[in-house]
Amino acid sequence: MPCQNDIGARPGPARKASASPSSGMASRNGGAAVHGRPLGFCLGLGLALLAHLPAMAEDKPASATTQPPQKEAVFRQDSDAIRKEPIRINPGDKRPADQFKTDVFGRPLTIGGAYELEPRYTEDRRLDPDSNDDIANVSQDLKLEFFYPWSKALSFFIQSNFFYNPDVYAENGDTSYELGAQLSEAWLFYHRLFESDFSTQIGRQRFADKRQWWWNEQLDAARVYLGNEDFFAEFSVANEFGSKRSDQGFVTPVNDHVLRLMGDFVWQWDPKQNLTLFYLTQFDNSKTQEVGDLMRADRTDPSDGDLTWIGARAMGKFKLEHGGKIGYWLDSAFVTGRETTYDYEDVDSKYAGVDSAVKKNVLAWGMDAGVTLYSNLPLEPYFTVGYAYGSGDSDPNDGTNTTFRQSGIQNNKVKFSGSQRFRYYGELFRPELSNLRIATAALGLPLSEESSVDLLYHHYEQAEASDVIRDSRIRARPNARNTEIGDEVDLVLSLDEWEHLQVQFAGSVFKAGNAFGELSGNTSFQLDLTIKYSF
Repeated sequence: MPCQNDIGARPGPARKASASPSSGMASRNGGAAVHGRPLGFCLGLGLALLAHLPAMAEDKPASATTQPPQKEAVFRQDSDAIRKEPIRINPGDKRPADQFKTDVFGRPLTIGGAYELEPRYTEDRRLDPDSNDDIANVSQDLKLEFFYPWSKALSFFIQSNFFYNPDVYAENGDTSYELGAQLSEAWLFYHRLFESDFSTQIGRQRFADKRQWWWNEQLDAARVYLGNEDFFAEFSVANEFGSKRSDQGFVTPVNDHVLRLMGDFVWQWDPKQNLTLFYLTQFDNSKTQEVGDLMRADRTDPSDGDLTWIGARAMGKFKLEHGGKIGYWLDSAFVTGRETTYDYEDVDSKYAGVDSAVKKNVLAWGMDAGVTLYSNLPLEPYFTVGYAYGSGDSDPNDGTNTTFRQSGIQNNKVKFSGSQRFRYYGELFRPELSNLRIATAALGLPLSEESSVDLLYHHYEQAEASDVIRDSRIRARPNARNTEIGDEVDLVLSLDEWEHLQVQFAGSVFKAGNAFGELSGNTSFQLDLTIKYSF
């Protein structure tokens, strides 16, 4: 959890120790000034809530920072992870053991957080050297967190972000920035509700699965947990209640008026193997758009759908007879329902008009599978191969859209070794798995227990030729005649040798395939450095 030192997840029952397998949404709005809510809004709200609400009590491992008021752990790892020790909140957030504490009404209030600095340079995202789209920005984010255990059963956590994300260079001269505050999390947790095996969490909270293939998002929700030594289950109802950002007076389109029913069921059939079932239904009640409507560019919503995803994940690790280990994963999902998709035509830099609206049934599927061999060769290198497939639409003129799409709240980040995640579909291209075939080969070296270097190669092809790539950093459009999207090479160095500091560097090159026509063979380039100091 935020007051602990490791990867995090969600509340749940205690589990026996076992080994684990390796495992800001912000639209740029052109120099938006802070408005609506002051920068102190989130922090003030947190302090006010702390005065009236309790917080969750937690049993922690020896390296944890908050002393538990009970012997029994009330957290677990990600729902599909092999549970090796009590859960934390906020997967990926590392916190030191020496966080600041102060006594409040006889119990410790823990105050901590992190400062993150991320310089990034990206070149030729349109795959055209003459497009003048090179850009460099320096994102900064300060998190402040408060954790307070009111009793053995009740506790409270709040996290606020203060961000400043300026463009320091733009080849076309059009720089912009973001500045503001955000309420990231604010939840109440009740362990063993009415002395039962059920626990509940209410408020703004983090949803994240082990591979972030299904979800990784902060949502306003109510969540119920149930579990024992062999299984764990949870069910949630999520619906956003207004903007949480001081610089943005609206909810982002992917969450605007979207009611979600979501859950997972984990069966740990072996100490190092598990099977997880996932379920997600969304009801999109956002405003219907009509052809000719004028929309703000940062509020365009290309899809309104009442959709249901059902799927499963098998994941684990086992030792080889002659040395070394193999980790494996298999994700699969079906999506069905009804959807309206919209195309837009740019009016100017701030507005776009609805050009078309198409209603269709949806029936599609996707999968992602792979293995990692952890060798006992000198330097202990590990080798990974993976393949992901998201179905496409072979007949766009019929009444059913067979293009797979992920939930819209996924992040597609994982770790092969060490303690830091990276994007396993490519740090630069970073697509949503939709109408794509993605083949991946990777070589990694552990530098220590917590640090690693990974070299990854990705090959991308469309399942069906289309002029649309769903949610990618590459801004060029395919020609809808060829399917070969291209290739990417990533080098990721993750360093985590210090109690308070994490450093990650990623360098990426993407080379366009023949699906981009005359741009085929052109490249895009990116350098990304992330420095995080936790306190």
